[in-house]
Amino acid sequence: MKGRDVIARLRYGTAEWRLYLDGLARHGGRRPAIERAVAGVLRDVRRSGESALVELTRRFDRVALTPATLRVPPARIRAAARKAAPELRDALATVAGQIEAFHRRQLDRGFRIRLRHGGVLEERVHPLDSVGVYVPGGAGAYPSSVLMNVIPARVAGVPRIVVATPPRTLEKNPAVAAALVLAGVEEHVLGLGGAQAIAALAYGTKRVPAVAKIVGPGNAYVAEAKRQVRGTVEIDNEAGPSEVVVLADDTADPGFVAVDLLAQAEHGSGEERVVLVTPSEALIDEVLRLLAEGIPSMANPAATRRALRRQGALLRVRDLEQGVAAVNALAPEHAEVQTRAAATWARRLLAGAVFVGHHTPVAVGDYGIGPNHVLPTGGTARRASPLSVRDFQRRSSLVQLSHADLLQASPSVVSLALAEGFPGHAQSVLTRLEER
Repeated sequence: MKGRDVIARLRYGTAEWRLYLDGLARHGGRRPAIERAVAGVLRDVRRSGESALVELTRRFDRVALTPATLRVPPARIRAAARKAAPELRDALATVAGQIEAFHRRQLDRGFRIRLRHGGVLEERVHPLDSVGVYVPGGAGAYPSSVLMNVIPARVAGVPRIVVATPPRTLEKNPAVAAALVLAGVEEHVLGLGGAQAIAALAYGTKRVPAVAKIVGPGNAYVAEAKRQVRGTVEIDNEAGPSEVVVLADDTADPGFVAVDLLAQAEHGSGEERVVLVTPSEALIDEVLRLLAEGIPSMANPAATRRALRRQGALLRVRDLEQGVAAVNALAPEHAEVQTRAAATWARRLLAGAVFVGHHTPVAVGDYGIGPNHVLPTGGTARRASPLSVRDFQRRSSLVQLSHADLLQASPSVVSLALAEGFPGHAQSVLTRLEER
């Protein structure tokens, strides 16, 4: 693996490439110590409710709360929001409008089929009755994630959206407060972080009613808490470290490719997956040089270097056809296509979001051009989808038959019921068809 001191150089189809794919499958395994710690937190909150929340917040966040101060006063949130720079508030308002416009196109009203004899078959679409949105504190407090998680729920018509965020988030990051105000949820914000916040949203307390679904990113303890409460409450897809795969040919600008790989690697976990897939050895050589030069300018140089070394790859393929196979084997969170006829190649890729052409970096998706930036990671894009309005809706069927419709349907229904050994099912139809 030449260049391993910065990033691996691989060739498609080799043993080293297969080993790299195996590493993707193993990425993010179980951590028993975290599992045990989270189980204890969940147990405490379930047994002791708000007194446990107060004690856990004192222990982990070193903030003294009371049951009455678990909810953050809206006036405090609005005051914090005013501390954000005016140009930042304007930018948030712009992207909020773009995010809402995109997600309004996802609204599904259901459908109705009228049967020959007057009956009706219908799919009805309803918003969930409540959603909890977790907003991390510290370095992971991103106002864009507030908008991406809250706006689709609001567009879906969810009547109760509760936000939980660590108690110091709003003072440390006024932009988060500004995003909460823009999203219209400042009346329902809990000053709670970590696994205890997930427990409060899942189980409910005297002052915090339980929700139907929890969404939003968080650290390893938050992610583990969400896993453990699944079933009590619905959760979103589990989010792993961020990923980008760039499919490029000799028309790609090496500077564009290198900066996009670095941008994804600078998130800070040191586990981000960044991959260039190309048939051009010259492009690989130049990108490698630019990566080494660019690391010191990133927000987290040490973590960026660690991500490139542990999870990065410069993959040489025979041609773009083989490149598509490589990208789809990775099924990444983000894919970029910097090639000739980029739109044609993009249509064949498996990824959470695809960014097409030399002037479409992932960053425009991160910060609100419209589509959601909450995307499947860890290769799950082959079966999972971006967060959307649909994630905050439930569907139910409605069936209404006339006597004539039932008469028409009865032969197949009765035949199948008897074949499956359920004579009572068959009789429930036949009884209605007896002469009256």
